[in-house]
Amino acid sequence: MFSIFRKQAAPTAEQTFKQRVEHFWEWYRQVAPRFYKTIKDRKSESLTTEVSEKVDELGPGFAWVFGPGQSGGYSFTLSGEGVLHHQLLTQYWLSRAPELQGWTFHAERQPGRIEGIRMKLDNLDFNPIEFWITPEVNKESEKVDITVWHPLFDQLAGNDRLRPLFLFLDEVLGEFGTGQWIGEIKLNDSQLPNAIPLNELSGYIQNLQKTKSWKKFRPGEETTLYRCQNPHGCFLRGDIVIGQTMQPRLINEYLQAEGRLKDPLAGTGADYVFVSFDVGILPKGKQVDARGAIEDALDAALRAEHRGRLLGGAMGSRFAYIDLIVFDGAASLETVKRILKEKNLPAGTAVNFFANEKKRTAAVI
Repeated sequence: MFSIFRKQAAPTAEQTFKQRVEHFWEWYRQVAPRFYKTIKDRKSESLTTEVSEKVDELGPGFAWVFGPGQSGGYSFTLSGEGVLHHQLLTQYWLSRAPELQGWTFHAERQPGRIEGIRMKLDNLDFNPIEFWITPEVNKESEKVDITVWHPLFDQLAGNDRLRPLFLFLDEVLGEFGTGQWIGEIKLNDSQLPNAIPLNELSGYIQNLQKTKSWKKFRPGEETTLYRCQNPHGCFLRGDIVIGQTMQPRLINEYLQAEGRLKDPLAGTGADYVFVSFDVGILPKGKQVDARGAIEDALDAALRAEHRGRLLGGAMGSRFAYIDLIVFDGAASLETVKRILKEKNLPAGTAVNFFANEKKRTAAVI
């Protein structure tokens, strides 16, 4: 499984992400029986170019792999390569997957075996089973903090040591498992006496999971509350006082860019957008509930039409905000505008793009 993954170039066709996903699954329905037989005949490498070209059409930043499926079948995995922006897209891709006999589909790399795998870095040959891990349960964060040693660490700078570590952590725990379970990481210059080899970390976490009731979320499912200490009017959303989001990386990047965010979904046919409207129209004492009713209506309509979903919302000193990811371009925006009109949002309400390159195309209600 590990060796077949590959990154790809950006697509040439300018389609919405919804259209790209629909075309992908139409294609996969047709080729699935042939692919199944080819893999069964142990000739899966002959499919690499054909599959890679089709994955390229979905957009940049994805990787793929064939693997074992359920009940003796096979699986196809599309990975966002650990990037939350792209992981939201692979989740949508998976939600549109058809049921095909003998096939299982995944939107993230699955746990695998690391025995026999190597990684070359600066002429150093990293053997993953030589990583030694000292785990410590962190009850407050509901994660496992780890101290890590490898015999080649003394030949690399600190940040360079993290590259092979994260690669092999994802292989042992799966793409989502690393983010769900691993907390603080400390790199050590020597092996601690109570350390375990990396290939035993999965079993350690599985045993921990049996004894804890910690709920683990997939990307885009967990809500994070955030506050802004010094609200201002220097750029749109700068006036935010408090908000909640399922995409904290997007919020952090937008604020750090002071509203001039380079499109994090460039080339995919999907967009991050946010609705802005006068906060004064919300009834005092019930502002959050009133905004929530609009959010629910938008989320329901976008999901029903497979055109997007809610990511969060915020309250500012001037405006209220509702954050969305949309998959179907202008059609998604029409759905958003329709719901806003049904909810009697006032004149001046706008649908804005997070991406600085697209700000001129904001739609005003």
